Amino acid sequence: MLGLSTLRRGGTTTTIRGLATGGGQWKMKGHILAKRPNISPHNRHAFINHLRLLSMAPSFCRLIPTLLPSFAQRYSTAVFRPRILADTNRDGIINHLDDTDKHDWTARRGAIFLPNVGDSLNRCPVADLTGAPLSNAELWRCHDASGDRLLPESKRYTAPMLTLPMSNLSDDAVGRIYTEPAHTRDRVRLFWNDTNPSTGVTSDWAVVDKQVTFNAARLRRGISLAIDGRELVTDAAIWDGSIRVVFEVTDGNRSARDFVALKQAPVLVHHHLQRAEVVLSTAAGDNQTIGSAWQSYFLRGLEDAVAGDVPIVLFNQSDDIWAQDFLEPGYASMPGPDGPISIRVLLRSAQSTRDAGRQVFTQLRSAGVGGFQPGSGSGFGWEEINSGGNIEAIPPYTSRTGIRWPNGRVIMGTHFGTYPADSMIRFLQSQEAQSPLFLETGWLAIGHVDEMVQFLPSNSSLGFTIAVADTASALSLLRNANSSGHGDTQLVSYTGDVNPDPLAPFLDPDLLSNTTIASILADPAFDTTQAYAQRYIDQNLAFLLREIPLREEDVLRVPTLFKYVTHSWPDTPGGHPPNLSPTYPGERQLKGLLPQAINGLVLGNGKYIAPKQWGPVVEGRDILADAVEEVYGRVGLEVKWIDDYMSHHVRGGEVHCGTNALREMGQWWETDEQ
Repeated sequence: MLGLSTLRRGGTTTTIRGLATGGGQWKMKGHILAKRPNISPHNRHAFINHLRLLSMAPSFCRLIPTLLPSFAQRYSTAVFRPRILADTNRDGIINHLDDTDKHDWTARRGAIFLPNVGDSLNRCPVADLTGAPLSNAELWRCHDASGDRLLPESKRYTAPMLTLPMSNLSDDAVGRIYTEPAHTRDRVRLFWNDTNPSTGVTSDWAVVDKQVTFNAARLRRGISLAIDGRELVTDAAIWDGSIRVVFEVTDGNRSARDFVALKQAPVLVHHHLQRAEVVLSTAAGDNQTIGSAWQSYFLRGLEDAVAGDVPIVLFNQSDDIWAQDFLEPGYASMPGPDGPISIRVLLRSAQSTRDAGRQVFTQLRSAGVGGFQPGSGSGFGWEEINSGGNIEAIPPYTSRTGIRWPNGRVIMGTHFGTYPADSMIRFLQSQEAQSPLFLETGWLAIGHVDEMVQFLPSNSSLGFTIAVADTASALSLLRNANSSGHGDTQLVSYTGDVNPDPLAPFLDPDLLSNTTIASILADPAFDTTQAYAQRYIDQNLAFLLREIPLREEDVLRVPTLFKYVTHSWPDTPGGHPPNLSPTYPGERQLKGLLPQAINGLVLGNGKYIAPKQWGPVVEGRDILADAVEEVYGRVGLEVKWIDDYMSHHVRGGEVHCGTNALREMGQWWETDEQ
């Protein structure tokens, strides 16, 4: 478990292999493969039944090659007709139902295969022979499918295929199997497996090239195949993941061919209706700095809040505490006989000089876990607009115009006409599943969508609702407290250590010691700031409600206060874009005045982990915290508080920014039966 930290609670721990939770595997269904009914080979029902037997092989790589020879005599026919099958109807097995409508891939029919980009044996290097770190491009190019050997440990992520036995062939017959269009031959891997019929010994899987020929003996037995993707779909204009696998046979002056259409599974971004299976954060280091000490304190709070519900995995190769921002977890899946077979694909943020993002490959990549590295030409440097906190997802819905988004839709933030890196936008659009919507977040100093909006499970007809930051409800709390005689109450109730820290640019000692409810309400600039924030929140919400068929009264409004920040952002290395966008002419940049409750972690088990509010305490109660708990309670979420005031809030983020989650993976495809 090199390079991996874990937290344990109540005996719960995780390993790097455990990150690939979810999915099924090929396995024997009872003893059905042992049956050998004595039925006429010309009986169609016998053909169907034997295909069913063939398709139920769980260990496809072992059982199907063994069975294929037995079919040569049973299905002898005068028709010269090559036939190749895949799981076209998406039920996880190959049988007679896959032999129709297999030439065209549609939204509801067509076989699916996976990008096999994990590292099952942890064989991929992170440095060259001199010890120097590999470049970003070199780092992500190594994975299970980067060579021509099918590793036994990664076979479960290949999609099965087969050719039916052909018994009416001369000894001179020859067959070929290849993919079309021609450019796909370097993008996918196709393997075949042969079993010695006299000994039953199964050979290793060998890569199939168009120049590989199959002799008559092999064609008579049928050929078992496996396919996977060598690379991710990164630009649909170049390749959208579609292929055809062609099976052609020549016997004397006779030639014929068959083919089956397949498409690589899209990489999907998680949404909050998928429960968390692993929580990610950053290790505290040696506690020798103020920042690491505060991170240690934050992690203790996180462990208490998670309470052993899921494992916690800590990044330990960087002191970058923003675990939400240097990656965005995703996944790809395909049908299997016992449910979806899935692989995690972690999207490194399009911030090429942000070394923490390399941990996607140096620490998390493993069996069933791969990564995506955005290409060059955009995303250079470390611009906050390209952080993972600026990539969120709407759960599945049908738009008001009738467009179905069965896997939800990505949202991203723009900064007054500046968009996130083209390499990431193009990647997300090329998956052809969750094409991004863009909100305006340039009015926020950090500029991430997770600072103002989230999507929460609910009992609405949609199954979810929208939550937004809301200044009006927060102002109402302050005004009510002031009018009831509590105007002298401190606005911020935090009384902990506030040791100076150069990495805490938003620490404001005066706010902590000299600001009361009455004094801040008397400040006209405070009202102006709240109105400015609310204007953009309302605009973004109106945009979402034009897209999502949710009633405005079902929107959750989370009490939030903002402050105007005018910091001089630190310089970046020569020639690099600035980390934080400069204030757009005529606009402002704001940040949460108090910890922003909306920036929390949805676990998916009725628990919501939020930053402790440290709001005004009236008659022994934090009135802001009570209001937040009431809002989340409307959708059945219990709030668990973490103190992140010094660890994250004064550094520009909150709980969501400092954590991440690997969520459950599942079916994304549709079928004719749906």
